[in-house]
Amino acid sequence: MEEQPLTFRALAENSMILLQPSEPSGYHYENQIVPSPKRHKPNSGKGIPYEYEHDYNLLILQSGRVFRFFDTDGINLLVPIWLQPNQYVRKIISKLPRSIRKRMQYLEKFMEEEDAYDDDDNELYYHLRDQVYDTYILEMRLRERMRAFVHRWRRLRIDRRSDENIDPITQCPPEKEVEVYDWDTKKKFVFDAKSLATHIETQLLHHDSGFADPRWPRNPWTNIDFSYNQLLSIYFQLKHHRELRWGLTTLYEYQFDKPLWHRYHLSAITMKAVKNSLTTLDSIYSKELLEDFILIQLSHMNVEITESMTQDIRITMQREPRHWYLELWKEVAMTQHEATHFRVDCSKLIREQSQKIAVKHHLFIKDLIQKGYITR
Repeated sequence: MEEQPLTFRALAENSMILLQPSEPSGYHYENQIVPSPKRHKPNSGKGIPYEYEHDYNLLILQSGRVFRFFDTDGINLLVPIWLQPNQYVRKIISKLPRSIRKRMQYLEKFMEEEDAYDDDDNELYYHLRDQVYDTYILEMRLRERMRAFVHRWRRLRIDRRSDENIDPITQCPPEKEVEVYDWDTKKKFVFDAKSLATHIETQLLHHDSGFADPRWPRNPWTNIDFSYNQLLSIYFQLKHHRELRWGLTTLYEYQFDKPLWHRYHLSAITMKAVKNSLTTLDSIYSKELLEDFILIQLSHMNVEITESMTQDIRITMQREPRHWYLELWKEVAMTQHEATHFRVDCSKLIREQSQKIAVKHHLFIKDLIQKGYITR
């Protein structure tokens, strides 16, 4: 008498279906036989749980794309296994790229995936797309909460070890505190908002003899460049204290990308460098630049240029760079440089302003004699 085949229920009750492990592959570790409950799809349509062994290190999508995993993938997730027991989903989420753009491209590959069964009608997964996306959102939220918790805990430990708050620039207690944490050295640095904003602006608008040479803002305590996260924190704290300057504001608009910021604000940075150089007269180049401009404008008005006149201007630049007479010429010289840089014809305006200043030259000489800079 021919033996009747066992039904699916009889197989589930009387025996365990074992699948031979696949051969070792160079792309993943050798399979380990770890029984896991799976649902079986009989003809009746009702799932019957039973012990089933499957290779979770290999995933073939309906599109034909093949994913290979390791046994350790999917273990270090914040989503608990009781909330998401599907091994495929856990391994997929554990392989998320770091870049946001690549991460979205990676998740897009599972857009068309629903249910899948093996050759024996054993269900491998169901609604894979929905499970992957739901688990991804949950994992990202858990990571955000965990980062916030760890951040507060680390700040609390650093605050307990902090000493008296003294601003390194003014050497006084700060009026408006700006806190910067250095996670590498596990220290907290406190600055005064106004002095730190001025310090950063000076670094970004640094120049050498009128030539723009922007520098990345540095920590005055350690003389080490501020990191991206530190600058981001400084920006929002200075914004809260209403102490933002042009340099940091525009740098923030370009995500603190200094080369990109320099490229799009080259004209403004150059003009600020020339203006700062002329204002402070801190280099031989700036002094010669202003001296040549004054003498050229006086010669255009048919004024006789003598050696004593030249010496008077040089002595004033040396002893009193902020003299009122020089300040008037600085404004006109800056107008000349801006017009030249932007290719605008302002010769008439410059000539009129120079004539108004030249009329006061005798007052300039009289002031120098009274201060004892020169003798006549």
